[in-house]
Amino acid sequence: MSYRLATTTTASSSTTTTMTSHLSQCGASGSDTDEKKSCRYTLNPEARTFIPGARQHSNSPSNITDRQATANPSFTPRTFQPGKKKPVPEAVKKKIDSAFATFNNQNFPDAEKAFRVILHENKNRLSPFDKQNITVGLARSLKEQTREKQLEACSLLEELRLEGELTRFGASTIYNLDLTLSLCEEALGKHFDAETRLLKLRKKRRNADEETLCRPSHYYPADITNARLWQSMGKHTLAETLLLNLKKELDQRLQPKPYASAAPKLQKYLDNVNLALVRHWDAKKKYELAEKLLLEMSRKHPNNSEKVLCEPCGHHDIDLTLARLWQTIGKYKRTEKLLLNMSGKRPGASEEELCQPSWQHETDLALIRYWELTGKYKLAEKLLLSLCGKHPDASEEILCKPCWQHNLDLALARLWEAEGKYHLSERLLLNMIGKHSNDREEILSVSSGHHDIDLTLALLWQAMHKPELTERLLLNMSGKSLNDSEESLCKPAGHHDIDLALIFFWKTTGKHERFQTLLRRCCELYHSDECQLTLLSMSAGKAGFLEMISRYPENANTLLVTSIHYFTLACEHITNDDLKSGNDHLVKALEIVDSVLEKYPFIAGAYSQKGHCLRMLGRSEQEWKEWFIRALSLDPGREYRCKTDFWRSNEATALQKVLASQVK
Repeated sequence: MSYRLATTTTASSSTTTTMTSHLSQCGASGSDTDEKKSCRYTLNPEARTFIPGARQHSNSPSNITDRQATANPSFTPRTFQPGKKKPVPEAVKKKIDSAFATFNNQNFPDAEKAFRVILHENKNRLSPFDKQNITVGLARSLKEQTREKQLEACSLLEELRLEGELTRFGASTIYNLDLTLSLCEEALGKHFDAETRLLKLRKKRRNADEETLCRPSHYYPADITNARLWQSMGKHTLAETLLLNLKKELDQRLQPKPYASAAPKLQKYLDNVNLALVRHWDAKKKYELAEKLLLEMSRKHPNNSEKVLCEPCGHHDIDLTLARLWQTIGKYKRTEKLLLNMSGKRPGASEEELCQPSWQHETDLALIRYWELTGKYKLAEKLLLSLCGKHPDASEEILCKPCWQHNLDLALARLWEAEGKYHLSERLLLNMIGKHSNDREEILSVSSGHHDIDLTLALLWQAMHKPELTERLLLNMSGKSLNDSEESLCKPAGHHDIDLALIFFWKTTGKHERFQTLLRRCCELYHSDECQLTLLSMSAGKAGFLEMISRYPENANTLLVTSIHYFTLACEHITNDDLKSGNDHLVKALEIVDSVLEKYPFIAGAYSQKGHCLRMLGRSEQEWKEWFIRALSLDPGREYRCKTDFWRSNEATALQKVLASQVK
């Protein structure tokens, strides 16, 4: 069995693609197990077209040389292929394959241990290639864990880099090293370094023009990774252009019947590029383009019947991405039908059947998430507990014991929080990081290094009215402490969601100067819509707001915050028993948010704002709740980030008075 390493998506990213990495393509023995051996020599399928008279660099092979016959196994660019390899003992080979399989199952701590053991026990038996390959595997396992381990991964790779030569662009010739190092740098927030490394790997100069930067390099893993990095850096035009160029080139290469052994690999690259393009369009709210491409990839047409559209195409990532897209744009029936079909279940089946795991964890989690969004908490919890190997009637001790599949444990903690089962959620989260609720505050507030767990715990404590723990944990996650100077406290940590959580916490606890200073600095650093909306919202409901907002060009944020302004005024009037003025302002707030939805139909905050307006106007629960569901579908993370929107501070009191007036 050849061992391969797959890139996995991380929690902060919102929305990154999954692609197959080329680490150790050739397997533990160094041979390509899929290669046909019908002939000894074949033309190099990756060679460039020969152009007579084209200038060549002195230290690169000529185009004629590129076209020379090569012996099987299939061609691998020499730049990324280390020196001679020697056979690996069968027992060691099995351990190597097992380590990579463990990584691909996203069990990163165990994969890390396995790689370390192999390197320690087989120092003199591993070829240079295998040693390099396993070291890169170890680095990838470290990269998926804590910041300290990400730093260790960078050190390991930098040390390994000294053993190999560099291309004339400055990229390492050790296979897959720089690609992995760029991912580690990105995880650490070193986007400039990661971008520079990827450009060298793609044989591009940083000062090249846009056309050159977006031209495929024919090293597709680096091209796709570069496009994804540009997306996270906000360079959306570059990302989209590169992905479209990659799609065009791969489509062209697959049009005529390609070199037999290259076809599956090219098709896999094309699928990865198409999915990356879909996710890019999804992030940019170009939903029609995303849906059209996904249906094309599924060999379906928009005019097909509902039954045909909801049948899985057999490609798991395509089907799952389509289901998530339909959920985002509000096509809920299709979402559920497709996910149930992917799970081998019938719509309308018994609860017992619906809550049986399919053991396709991503599919099961997507179905759980859909049920959670639509308020089917019982189904969501029962299926999630089944996945964790637990029963709903088990003791609290068993229920709160981690199953040690990180994504399942975290999903269960968040589901319990959404259901208001705070005690269960807290106990599970603390067990995940080896703590107990009776521990001293100094211990509880120490960051575990797992940002997704820590941030979920901090927001949970805020909902449980434990402000001291919330603040200390958020500061520790930011590398700060309560004793730091005001200047240090108000310096962005470099992690968008952590900084925003601290901003909202300080606002709700009345630390206005800190809140405003950190917010302004975050706006300068991140340039995100959420930061701009928060900054504008500081003045909502105050005198002079309309004059201030008129200085900004009209966009979704300015319109939305104007609606929030009138909503805030309405809450104040209602709280002061002026129901008529309050109602007038609510009508105005609703009118403005409706215009936002008409002009910008996929703004999550606008759906949420309309839900708040309708609820305050006394509409039915079914009517206003639907808008909150749509908001969560468009932005699933908002329920964890927006628990304490400060412009809602008077809403609870006003809502009680509205409900009381209806009873009368």
